[in-house]
Amino acid sequence: MKKRIIITFVTIIFLSCFFLTNYCRGITLDEQKKEVEEQKQEAENKLEYVKDELSSTLIRIQELDDTIAKAEKEVAEMKEQLASIQKNVDILQKEFDEKEKVYKDNKVLFEKRLVAMYEKGETSYLEVLLKSTSLIEFISNVYYMQEIMKSDKDLLNAVQDEKEKIEIAKYKLEEEKVKLKLLKAKQEQTSVIMQNNKVLQARYLEELSEDELKIQEQIEEYKKEEERIQNLIDFYSGLGYDGEYAGGVMAWPVAKSGTAITSDYGEREHPIYGVIRNHTGIDIGNAGFGAPVIAALDGVVSYAGVLGGYGNCVMINHGNGIATLYGHGQKILTEVGTEVKKGDLIMEVGSTGVSTGPHLHFEVRINGTPVDPKPYLK
Repeated sequence: MKKRIIITFVTIIFLSCFFLTNYCRGITLDEQKKEVEEQKQEAENKLEYVKDELSSTLIRIQELDDTIAKAEKEVAEMKEQLASIQKNVDILQKEFDEKEKVYKDNKVLFEKRLVAMYEKGETSYLEVLLKSTSLIEFISNVYYMQEIMKSDKDLLNAVQDEKEKIEIAKYKLEEEKVKLKLLKAKQEQTSVIMQNNKVLQARYLEELSEDELKIQEQIEEYKKEEERIQNLIDFYSGLGYDGEYAGGVMAWPVAKSGTAITSDYGEREHPIYGVIRNHTGIDIGNAGFGAPVIAALDGVVSYAGVLGGYGNCVMINHGNGIATLYGHGQKILTEVGTEVKKGDLIMEVGSTGVSTGPHLHFEVRINGTPVDPKPYLK
């Protein structure tokens, strides 16, 4: 299986570029299929003489490469999280400092009032009232005494309230600081492991033969192409539509009876390359060339053209980050910017791109990330 993985990786670059060239040249599907087989056979023949010499070193390099890529992604995500948490800590610290200042000011003021009340004695209010020379002055003094007492009570409540707020703010601040500390430690640990893996990978690379180095270069080219396609999908997923996602059940994207899912979403062995890869959508077969492909839901066409291994491809943006992708079409029947309704014809089923036969590859993506389309079709 591992040997098969190494061999088939070599053909990927040729295949991904091959269909784009032939699309522009107007070569028929049968001619494409024949030429693909010849390209594939030629690549395998070139490797036949070194196949038995390929050790597990190249496999190990790719495993480390995947591990490093995953770690780099995690470190980048943690960096964003750290920045977000640090920003939150700064905000909480500022709020805490402000609350503490208000508390201290009110506390000092309240302590001064207590000292003044103590110095005047318990009868101070009564004396003020008894010294009133008229009814009007008496009523006025009563009002002032009530306001002073109310002010004292409000001040006491304010001090207590601010103290409680400080305790809550302090708890939140400490909680965020702990989060920050743990995430920093995790980021440092991941970075150390990543660097160690890079050193180990460099040592394995030194052990590769000249032929294996060529294969390694081709694999790296394939990965770059795969990343380029993903970046394009991310870009076109949210392009050209500002509307809201309407929700509801999506239409079955092949308008022909008897069609069914022939390959499910999730990990599978790739039918051409023989490697275990994540299948980012579902394949709908039993349709035949030219079967009508329809928009699963209302939206705007954000992409219509050749897209690497997807061949002839259409993408529709449905709003709120929800997009659908339709691949391997024989003919595209729409264009970018077209507003489509659920059920509108957009493409014909075909076998362009990296495909073994006529079928529709259908994806549902949320902010560029593929999800299982089946729940949206039920």
